[in-house]
Amino acid sequence: MKQILVSGSSAYDNIHHYDGEFTTLSIQELANISLLSSHYTKNHGGTGANIAYNLALLWESAILLTSVGDDYDFSDLIREKINLSYVHRQEMVHSAHSVIIADSKDNRMTFFQSWAMDYASHSKFEYVREQCSIWIVSANHIPTMIEHAQSLSKKNITCIIDPSQQISQMNTEQLTEFLNYGDILIANEYEFQQILEKTQSSESELVKKYETLIVTLWYKGLKLYKNWISTHINAVHVEDFDDTTWAWDALRAWILYALTEGYDIDLACKLGTILASYSILVYGSQQHHF
Repeated sequence: MKQILVSGSSAYDNIHHYDGEFTTLSIQELANISLLSSHYTKNHGGTGANIAYNLALLWESAILLTSVGDDYDFSDLIREKINLSYVHRQEMVHSAHSVIIADSKDNRMTFFQSWAMDYASHSKFEYVREQCSIWIVSANHIPTMIEHAQSLSKKNITCIIDPSQQISQMNTEQLTEFLNYGDILIANEYEFQQILEKTQSSESELVKKYETLIVTLWYKGLKLYKNWISTHINAVHVEDFDDTTWAWDALRAWILYALTEGYDIDLACKLGTILASYSILVYGSQQHHF
C-alpha cells in the first residue's frame, strides 16, 4: 500500500491568552512589556506533526519525517495511526518550542526556539522503505527542507512544497532553490507576497511555474491556480470559533488525502475547507476531533 510522506517540524506550542488588545499598547509599553495571561495551554504542534494528526483523523496511512528531543511524546492518535519509524530523537536536547501570545482580537506574537529541529537532517528520505504516492515538505530546519525536496523531486510522485513560516528565515538563494522543486506550492497570502518580493518574481511567473498553486486567504477561503486559471474557494462559515492558527495545516492534510484518493484538486480544496473548519472550533493545535 502506498503512503503519504510528511516532512516537517514537531514542537510544543505554549499558548498564552491576553484579554486586552495589542493595538492599544503604547510604544513605551511595548519596549518594556509585562502582560497578564488569563489562559495558558501547552499542546503538541509543529507543521509536520499537525498535518500528520489531521491525516490520522482521516484514517490515512502516512509516514512522518521529523526530529524531536528526548522530552517529546507524540499524541495518542499520531502514535496509533502514523508511521513514526523514521523520526529522529536527539538525546539531551529539548524539542522545538513556540511561545504564542494571543490577544482578544486573535492578533498574535510568536517566539520560536528550534532546538531539536536543527537535527532534522538525521530523519532522511533515503531511509524510507515504504512506497509513497504523494509527499509534502513543510516548515522545518531549512537545509533539511531543501535536502528533502531535492531528494523527493527525483521520484515520480506528486510533490507539494510548503515553506510557510520559514520563508522569512530563508535567504533568497535558499528560497529560490527550494521553490525549484515540487508540482504544487501552498502559501498564505502574506507568504505569497514574501515569495514574490524575495525572488523578484511576478505573480504570473510563479503561477506558470507550478502545476497547481494554492494561496490561502484566512477567513476569505483560498485562491486556487490551476493551468494558469484562478478560482476562488470560500471558507466554511463558522459562527463561533476559538483559534484559526492551525486551520491550514488541516487543509493541507485533506488535500494530501484527497489527491491520494483520486479527487480533483478543486474538490480537494473545497472539502479541505470543511476539515479546516473543525480545527478552529477548539483552542490549540491537535485538539479537534470528528
